[in-house]
Amino acid sequence: MRNRLSPPRRRRSPLPTILVILLVLIIGGTFYLSTVDTEVATTRIEQDVTNEALAD
Repeated sequence: MRNRLSPPRRRRSPLPTILVILLVLIIGGTFYLSTVDTEVATTRIEQDVTNEALAD
């Protein structure tokens, strides 16, 4: 029980806690995205590259 004459406790701002949580989420998300396998197997594409206008 608090003494009546003691000054009231000041409530801490939640801003530093929110910023730390946000920073941890950003760092964690960056790390996760850097470890995800995004390689796509190469495929051979054959395409006709002759110019029809020059064929005349």
